[in-house]
Amino acid sequence: MNLDFEKSLTYIGKDTQWVNKLLAGSGIILAAFAVFILPIFVLILSNSATATILSFVLCFIFSFVLSFALAGYVAETANKRINYQNSILPDWNDFGRFIVTGLKYFVGYFLYCLPLIIASCIYFFLLAVTMSGYHIHSASHQAVPFILLTLLGALLLLFYILVIVFCPLMMCNFFKNLKILSFVDFKEAFSLVKDNAGNYFVLILLFIALSVMMQILCSVLAITVVGLILIPVAYFYTYLVMAEICAQFVLSAKDKE
Repeated sequence: MNLDFEKSLTYIGKDTQWVNKLLAGSGIILAAFAVFILPIFVLILSNSATATILSFVLCFIFSFVLSFALAGYVAETANKRINYQNSILPDWNDFGRFIVTGLKYFVGYFLYCLPLIIASCIYFFLLAVTMSGYHIHSASHQAVPFILLTLLGALLLLFYILVIVFCPLMMCNFFKNLKILSFVDFKEAFSLVKDNAGNYFVLILLFIALSVMMQILCSVLAITVVGLILIPVAYFYTYLVMAEICAQFVLSAKDKE
């Protein structure tokens, strides 16, 4: 089984309610950003810094909850496509479940990125310590720390690239069972690549292509007011396309087994 990009673009059309579901997801994206207009009105109307800060915090929390629901919906879509043949898009009526699934996604993603975050903090701490004592030591003493930091920086960059390259794989592993630890279950995740490396390479290329296309499309849409309204629709549709591509990749791994 090979990845079918055309199918990933058209599969949502099999759902008779796909327009409503697409618009609902797009509305959530729009609301997650538009909500930050409220603190501006609070500042203008109340002229209170405390009320403005409080409203901003509440809007920030609300935006995060909407982001959890959106991520959960995409994850549930991919999970259904993996586990149930010819499944359609989930209904938005189970909003609470999507929030929980999205929270699990973000926690799992954080755990996956945690080693990189720790390594980055250690590197920049060492860099700051070295730069703070830069003027004290002689040139010969400065060379050794500089070389070591350069090597550490190169290793950190390599680590960052590996994290980015294998992130779609860990996402696919999460989509299989929607468990937090699937994001760090490397043994299970790499079993998806076994005898399936070609499809994973295609998956990465498709992710890159979709991201580039989205940036170009959004730049064009941003020219007009109507286009700005359509940007959330384009983003949510792209997320659903990516969910289908991930589902196809997991199914291709099962097929090869």
